[in-house]
Amino acid sequence: MLGFIKVFHVTIAFLALTSGIVLKAEGSGSSYIDNGVYYSDIEIPINFEKEQIKALEAGIVFNLELNLKIVDIRNWRLDRDVGELTQIYSIEFNAFTRRYTVSNKNTGRQASMAMIQEVSEYLSTIRRLPLVDDSLLELDANYTVILDSRLRAEGMSQWMKTISFWRESLDSDLEQIQWQLFR
Repeated sequence: MLGFIKVFHVTIAFLALTSGIVLKAEGSGSSYIDNGVYYSDIEIPINFEKEQIKALEAGIVFNLELNLKIVDIRNWRLDRDVGELTQIYSIEFNAFTRRYTVSNKNTGRQASMAMIQEVSEYLSTIRRLPLVDDSLLELDANYTVILDSRLRAEGMSQWMKTISFWRESLDSDLEQIQWQLFR
């Protein structure tokens, strides 16, 4: 019986340490054309875990990376990658002002928010993200947009990464989201 209790506690500890996934829920995406450019609207539900909030408040910077790939899906041949786009958002906490700053590293735009829920809502809805110029696409092709998203803790020194057993639980991957790019 004592052996069973030890195994049970080890199993619970393992699950607790490895289940720190932050991004839960299903996302969606859609695309449309405006003045010869395809844009996308993306929904990515983001909920920060307590450990991630503590890390933010301790000075750790997080990056939300959106890696979008446009693929020509072909029935009898290999699929062809048409283009890729990476959009990065940086999330920081200022201990003096007690505010969160979200910076779009591609455009330089910044937004300041008082609560982590505001940050989650802001990053969960991305509107009018330019993807590709219409002139680069073929009329008869079947294009799919594939989005891989990840949240990564940045700014930790190497010695902290080495001794921090909880480091991996701060990084999270979203499920892959796919949608049709209509012509």
